[in-house]
Amino acid sequence: MFNYKLTIEYDGKDFNGWQRQKNTVNTIQEILESSLTNILRENISVIGSGRTDTGVHALNQVANFKFERQFDNQKVLYSLNSVLPKTITVKNIKRVPLNFHARYSALKREYKYQVTFEKRSIGADYFYKLNYELDYRLIDEFIEILKGNHSFKSLCKNQTDKNDFLCNILVLKYVLNKSELVFNIIANRFLHSMVRATIGCLIDIGRGKLDFNKTKKEFEKGDKIRALYLPGNALFLKKIYY
Repeated sequence: MFNYKLTIEYDGKDFNGWQRQKNTVNTIQEILESSLTNILRENISVIGSGRTDTGVHALNQVANFKFERQFDNQKVLYSLNSVLPKTITVKNIKRVPLNFHARYSALKREYKYQVTFEKRSIGADYFYKLNYELDYRLIDEFIEILKGNHSFKSLCKNQTDKNDFLCNILVLKYVLNKSELVFNIIANRFLHSMVRATIGCLIDIGRGKLDFNKTKKEFEKGDKIRALYLPGNALFLKKIYY
């Protein structure tokens, strides 16, 4: 038995997210598995490093699958990219130890979220258009509250979580220029829609829609924060760390 690791890039705007679903075949996992099955002539089931929601993109999603025979990685890579839609690219295929698991072996995950302050005609689909001025002093202060190991029950769509909603945010920062604001977030794990809710919360704090002190208390108590859940079109899974 052999274990193969895939690194995958995809434009998520036309898909119903990463994970295979019962009511649609229009997911990245379903299309990838179907393509591998046709090429290798055996049913293939891949394990992803994590789910991305509808419309969310990935620069370096990671998946793995086990196969009973060894094959030529480059030949399978070429064949795979020949049949996949142009919105999905497998960047490499690599043999890894049998105990490698794309999800459970991951140490941390990195996302970025792109905001634009200006109208765009090229690449607009990959940005969230923001029409408000922001108070970055308040955003910086609230970032310090969110960083570290905390319950993110307030900022996710999970109803239950076996780890008590605990996530350790290792990096939360942004780069700002005249026309763009790009957030970068790294954590050991993420809950359902947590990135979109967290960045949405920071933006709502910065534009004065959410009261700083009230929101701080809600976060600490685990009460639902009525922040904007930002759309997925501007969110990118950037890297998985092992």
